Amino acid sequence: MQKIARDCFVRIRYKPVFKEDVPEAFKRPIEIGFVYGRERIPSPIEEAILNKSSGEKIKITLKPEQAYGPHLPYLIKEIEISSLKNPENLEIGKWYIEKNRYGEPTFFKVLKIEEGKIVADFNHPGAGKEIELEIEILEVREASPTEVLIAEFRSCHT
Repeated sequence: MQKIARDCFVRIRYKPVFKEDVPEAFKRPIEIGFVYGRERIPSPIEEAILNKSSGEKIKITLKPEQAYGPHLPYLIKEIEISSLKNPENLEIGKWYIEKNRYGEPTFFKVLKIEEGKIVADFNHPGAGKEIELEIEILEVREASPTEVLIAEFRSCHT
């Protein structure tokens, strides 16, 4: 069975595990494929999967700076309740999803509700926290010359 090394095509599925309740969208497993050693993936993942084979499962812990970064105080904002589409769903300590003017979902955690306003935290749920990743290696094989070329092109343009 082939082990992960430079110029192998690797496909993994990873799932972040949070210690507190977060919206389902942040808990979903993510599947990615890449050419090992050619495309940028987080170094803790790259180091953990080196010399592993298809079918193996690994758990790693990422420090805040390796995952979602620090908790940023300037992302805590006061918002008028009247500006929200579904204010009846607000509850302190819960995550709320609101669509922005472009129709994209925006997540925030309600910290306070007072006098027609809320205090909301727009940081990622993992900001400032260690995150555990459950990684499953789905595929390992030698990358084709075309895949290596595409990987090199991608790494030059990211």
